[in-house]
Amino acid sequence: MNKPLLRATFLAFGLCASQLSFAFKDPLDLPAIQAPKAAKALSLNVTSQGSNVLMVGERGIILKRDFAAGDPAQGVKDNEGKLWTQAKVPVSVNLTGVAYVNDTLAFVVGHDGVVLKSTDAGASWVKVFDGNKANEQVVAAAKKKMDDMQSRFDAASPAEQDKLSAELEAATFAFEDAEAGARFGPARPMLDVWFKDANTGWVVGSYGQIFETNDGGTTWTLIANRLDNPDFRHYNGLYGDETGLMLIAGEAGRVYISNDFGASWKRSDTGYNGHFYGTVVTRNDEGQPIVFAYGFGGNVYRLGAGATAWWQLKSPSKESFVQGLTIGRAALFVDQKGRLVSTDESGTTLKMVSAAEGKPVTGMALVNNTLVLSGQNGPRTLALPR
Repeated sequence: MNKPLLRATFLAFGLCASQLSFAFKDPLDLPAIQAPKAAKALSLNVTSQGSNVLMVGERGIILKRDFAAGDPAQGVKDNEGKLWTQAKVPVSVNLTGVAYVNDTLAFVVGHDGVVLKSTDAGASWVKVFDGNKANEQVVAAAKKKMDDMQSRFDAASPAEQDKLSAELEAATFAFEDAEAGARFGPARPMLDVWFKDANTGWVVGSYGQIFETNDGGTTWTLIANRLDNPDFRHYNGLYGDETGLMLIAGEAGRVYISNDFGASWKRSDTGYNGHFYGTVVTRNDEGQPIVFAYGFGGNVYRLGAGATAWWQLKSPSKESFVQGLTIGRAALFVDQKGRLVSTDESGTTLKMVSAAEGKPVTGMALVNNTLVLSGQNGPRTLALPR
């Protein structure tokens, strides 16, 4: 190749590389597009506070609607003709979990480890945490565990070293895995969020991520060492209430239980080996909790009040349950086809209460006697079955 042609080739390559570099922007730094069809895009979760509903979904879309006030003056129209307000969001990653704290304060989590906060009832949002910051803590915690294990190993007798070698190897592998994950970038999603008040809250996610804040989301602390999850299984769903009860629904049929607002945790193995996506709690006459864990393939397991062993309820659906709600003394579940299954008031049997199928569903919230579903093509509503 002659020199002029070689120079031209390198110039063209440089221009292309420059254009590609200029064109890419990290979705953690790219605000969500205000889209006319935002209410018809894929939505991934939903929650309610009184008559207000927040729905989150793909590419950073957050929708807000007050069902008591009716349609806003301007908004984006869903497939039922209802108008929603699209929020101003500073990221364009997929958003997976949402929770109100009170009428004005709310939090959202999503891909790339993002955590968002709103102080105006969901109209606008700021980023308070992300996977880059999460990775720093995960790597630091893994290194400390490895270093501590190495110190124990070095101080041990040869006989004790034989016993400790497997633990040291596991700690070293965990550190190397954490470093590799950090080099790859902020790729591990947060999947759910719950706050007990305006200051104290938790987020959970993939690969055993669990972080706690005590200052309203300004700073977050990794508390993975409080839970028995040595193989870093995913945490899919988070529940909490004013009694101090907290539940994490996870991979491999595990439910993690805390009765002191997350200060300590006990792992409860249900006997099931698949994914749980969430939990529902009802209470008996004495106020004791009855826990239902729901998830893949229509599985629902029940932990009775004061019980230590779970038992499986016979389910009328073989589709995965994606959300559950407490309705009086009963637990109501929606499967991915939009069918509704409920327990009786004793919580010992399941029955199909709505067999109507629709577009795939990802979440469910209750406003008065109306169920608001998230899923493919945005929000839709159903009357609460009687």
